[in-house]
Amino acid sequence: MGELLSFPFLFLGFCVTIQFMHAGVLLIFGYPSSYSSYLEGFRTKNPTHFMDRFFNFIFWTMISVAYLSYVQCSQKRGFIKMKGYYGIGIVVSFIFLFGFVNPMLENLGLYDWFGF
Repeated sequence: MGELLSFPFLFLGFCVTIQFMHAGVLLIFGYPSSYSSYLEGFRTKNPTHFMDRFFNFIFWTMISVAYLSYVQCSQKRGFIKMKGYYGIGIVVSFIFLFGFVNPMLENLGLYDWFGF
């Protein structure tokens, strides 16, 4: 039973890792850029086919937080302020995730199944 409960946490961890990667690349390239246009292409407004729904699922689970927060921040702030705020947000969320959430999951025994 413990193994079955580990898969959602693995998926969530994978999604958070991909979000951090997208956030870092957006911090480097900025908005608007070819990378942000590429990320925006994953979202379909009114999906009709299975593949459209699948890529919407990928967008909302692995791209949306990093992309939409960056776009919103870049529209409200200037270039330097936006880079600073977004960089601080990445660092704070990284510290929160690996400083508080991961130790709590370890105390719950999640990582025993992986052999850590």
